Amino acid sequence: MRLLRRNTTTFEYLPYTGLETDLNEDGEHTGDFRPELGDPVEYRGNISAPNGQTQQQFYGADIRYTHTLVMDRTDVAIDEYGCIRWKGELYDIAAVRPSINFLSIALRKQTGNHGEPYEPDPEPEPDEPTEPDESEPEGEDEP
Repeated sequence: MRLLRRNTTTFEYLPYTGLETDLNEDGEHTGDFRPELGDPVEYRGNISAPNGQTQQQFYGADIRYTHTLVMDRTDVAIDEYGCIRWKGELYDIAAVRPSINFLSIALRKQTGNHGEPYEPDPEPEPDEPTEPDESEPEGEDEP
């Protein structure tokens, strides 16, 4: 039921084709490289909302991802080096897990830097209670 046509959405897979040199405004090589992506290939699949802990063991304990893509086709050439474009945003492919009947892919939303891993916002630390100042006793007035 999850992969009914009405539950799937269209996305584009951009395959990795190599590295391109990063040039500055004068056209000189900066010493940095960035991934070069090929022409997009259109597919359909079910892209979920951000997942919880139950899915993390499937991909491994150290994999950080924001969405899960499930496809009923296992014959596609999607690997962990390319990117997915969905709703105008780019997603890195964190893990690909094929099965007999479906293909499950962990996606990580790209940040400003392509190679930078997704880091969830840290949980705020609780405020420490303030201790009363013991230098003066409270409530006592001296004459």
